[in-house]
Amino acid sequence: MRIDGCTAIITGASSGIGRATALALARRHANVVLASRDRKKLEAVADEIGGPSNQTLIVPTDVTDRLSVEALARKTIEEFDSIDILVNNAGLGLYAPIAGGSLENMRRLFDVNYWGSIHCIQAVVPYMLSQRRGHIANVSSVAGKVAPAYMGAYSATKFALTAASDALRSELSGTGVHVSTIYPGLTETGFTENMIQEVDVPRIPPFARFVNSSTVANRIVQAIRWNFRDAYVSPEDIGVVGLNAIAPQLVDLGMRAFMRGPQLPVGDITLPADLDRTSQAPATDAEPPSESG
Repeated sequence: MRIDGCTAIITGASSGIGRATALALARRHANVVLASRDRKKLEAVADEIGGPSNQTLIVPTDVTDRLSVEALARKTIEEFDSIDILVNNAGLGLYAPIAGGSLENMRRLFDVNYWGSIHCIQAVVPYMLSQRRGHIANVSSVAGKVAPAYMGAYSATKFALTAASDALRSELSGTGVHVSTIYPGLTETGFTENMIQEVDVPRIPPFARFVNSSTVANRIVQAIRWNFRDAYVSPEDIGVVGLNAIAPQLVDLGMRAFMRGPQLPVGDITLPADLDRTSQAPATDAEPPSESG
């Protein structure tokens, strides 16, 4: 896709990968629509973009609110007459055990990471179909291919987004609307600091290599430009996903070492009363009552 002159919506554009992607697309003379909940941070990104040849639109948006997302699409059409690119980047992290984690936090995670992306897809696809052109870039994660300990809920949202991307790509085949899935790994953003932490996050080993958000952004732009089906960012990301396909037990061992977390807090997990045998009366040697005939 020719990016020059296109109109791109970027969710989660106030920081990290979203901010870097907005800057990268603006450098290629795209009209950039900045979406996130924080207007002040969006204004700061718009100031960074600057320049008379770059057109930006700030639309504070909560992707968990379908009406808010539909308003985002309408405002984009009113301002630029088209929606050519959607970068589904808004996301939330959660570090918590599966068996003992907060269901409320897990539901919130799906609302943002999965349903937020679906809201955006359903809002923009009708416009793209009417234009017979468009590109959707869904930012998944290497965690959407390999699930680390204590990040199972986060991984589940990214696995779900990967599945939705694959199905959507087939459904839109021949329409002129294309779908790419992006799989960043360890990235220098505020993701860890901003994630919900129910247990302490372990220190990342010093040998782990992070890429900066601009590298991920450039990969997203490449995926849009050349219509990549899947886009990984670093050789390490490709390696761990490939190894997981042929030797998953080895990857499990590596992940357990890499994500050294606390032991599962079994003492904090309570059983339903009808299953909690510790609350039932102890067994006795008394004879059971005889049945009457």
